[in-house]
Amino acid sequence: MDEASEGVCSPEFERLDDLAQSNLIKGGTMRRPLLPTGVFAFLMSLMMASPLAAQRVKAWLVDSLIKVFPSDAPNKNRLKTPEIWAARNQHASVQLAVRAAQPLTGLSAEVEPLRGPGGATIAAWVRPVGYVVVGTHTQDTPPDELVGEAPGWYPDPLPDFPIDVQARRTHALWVSVPVPADATPGLYRGAVHVRAGGRTLARATFGLRVVAATVPQERTLKITNWFWLGDKVSRQFYNAPIHSPDWWTLVENVAKFMADHRQNVVLTPLMDLTAPHVEAGQLRYDFSNFNRWVETFQRAGVIGYIEGSHLLGRSGESYQGSLQAETFQVVDGQPKRGALPVDDPRVEAFLASFLSALNAHLEAKKWKSIYFQHILDEAHGPEPPHYARFAALVRRHLPGVPTMDAVDAAEMPAELQANCDIWVPQLGRFDHQMELLNRRLESGREVWFYTCLVPNQRYLNRLMDYPLLKVRLLHWFNFRYGLAGYLHWGWNYWTPEPMKATQPIINANTTLLPAGDAFIVYPDPVRKSVFSSIRQEAMLEGIEDYELLRLLKQKDPAEAERLAKAAVGGFTDYVRDHGAFRALQRQSLEALSKH
Repeated sequence: MDEASEGVCSPEFERLDDLAQSNLIKGGTMRRPLLPTGVFAFLMSLMMASPLAAQRVKAWLVDSLIKVFPSDAPNKNRLKTPEIWAARNQHASVQLAVRAAQPLTGLSAEVEPLRGPGGATIAAWVRPVGYVVVGTHTQDTPPDELVGEAPGWYPDPLPDFPIDVQARRTHALWVSVPVPADATPGLYRGAVHVRAGGRTLARATFGLRVVAATVPQERTLKITNWFWLGDKVSRQFYNAPIHSPDWWTLVENVAKFMADHRQNVVLTPLMDLTAPHVEAGQLRYDFSNFNRWVETFQRAGVIGYIEGSHLLGRSGESYQGSLQAETFQVVDGQPKRGALPVDDPRVEAFLASFLSALNAHLEAKKWKSIYFQHILDEAHGPEPPHYARFAALVRRHLPGVPTMDAVDAAEMPAELQANCDIWVPQLGRFDHQMELLNRRLESGREVWFYTCLVPNQRYLNRLMDYPLLKVRLLHWFNFRYGLAGYLHWGWNYWTPEPMKATQPIINANTTLLPAGDAFIVYPDPVRKSVFSSIRQEAMLEGIEDYELLRLLKQKDPAEAERLAKAAVGGFTDYVRDHGAFRALQRQSLEALSKH
């Protein structure tokens, strides 16, 4: 059917064609109405005269694992059975695609409370899906592993209503249903209402099947997305200088968002949160801002774990730069912050002083058991001996605190094997090193994994031109291989205009990052917070899947293993059809509900 014949979406009739099928209109001519003639004539006159008829809105439900593009034709990927499944204390989602023959201005939407057994209700909410520019596809990725066209518009952010919808351009709305932990199991029904100009343009109903299983409140999968709220980014996007009241409001709001999305490890910028002063010619450290930071994330429910920032870095933008360390030094009787080469004796002297003070402080606050310490990110080439030297320094002055770093498991030097306590290898670099990793796991040590720029090819990743199923399966991968955590470097490393530029340039302006690698949220300056994205929501639902699989393993290990292997058979062998995944998800929920 062409777009010129699109009609008003309502519970009974979604197109004028449906009226024809109801025997009110047939073949373009009137048939005898089933309603009384006067009533029928009145209804028809309203419909034909209404501005809604002229707008001819089309709306249809789409699985939340499918990306809806502006070029999608009416009814593309329409859900045949608009019913979603969820455990209690789990997030479920579905999309409503909207398209009109004429522009829609000031469009908004809301969701009726879902009504279920015995009059029980579940609240839901809806957000518009925003569209951002992807300039180039991710390199070295087969076309059948990609979605959309590049350059082109991609669905990702979840901003606020109202929005404007262009004529003959499909726009997605994202419906989120946070199922309460005490929800009564059974079938719930709700409806999404789409409005503009004070009128209802479309209404779509859907069902939610709540099972007896419950996502555990305990968050066992360790999740960290590295984020940055330094002075530059906080001023640029929020007009909130670091440590100002507005900045602390921003930190509090970010913490609440992370807690809502089950992040439980917080990269903590040690140097930014430490206030040095000089007493009798010696440096002393005030950890008041550090305390406020940690306590803010604790109150929100994120910590969890404190992830101490890296002690060593590299000069310049390149990972081939010379190693250096940020230090505080006494200059003219005052503390001064600056970077020094790692072989400068002042570096070790500073770290001995600073780490000893940090150790005493962590002990006093009873935080040592939840603290990890980074040394150097992705140590390679001639760097591992330096890693070993500074790891020894950490052991002396932060005794009992585990070191944790991104490592290259494909080339794991002895210095890292001996001195890095928590290995975080990059996905795509340990396919042939599982024997090494399994020995590590069997010894009782934790192994996580990370993504950063790569992997590409046929691997899982959370990039913007990859299907959302790849994002959700990241944490099925965690469960499948017994990996205790997931790390990604880019939570909010925004370009100056994140909606228009999703691929920051690095390496002296010579390299474009893959779209979406640098950030998975968007700035919300008005609320001093962030907007989520459909990738972030898929990530959340995948983390909850992990916790359910872990629970199932306790009750029925064989079934948990069977489902995990059916979803993720190998590093590049995993379910790629969203319908097949939904079948596995349903089986896991049913299996848990039997126990």
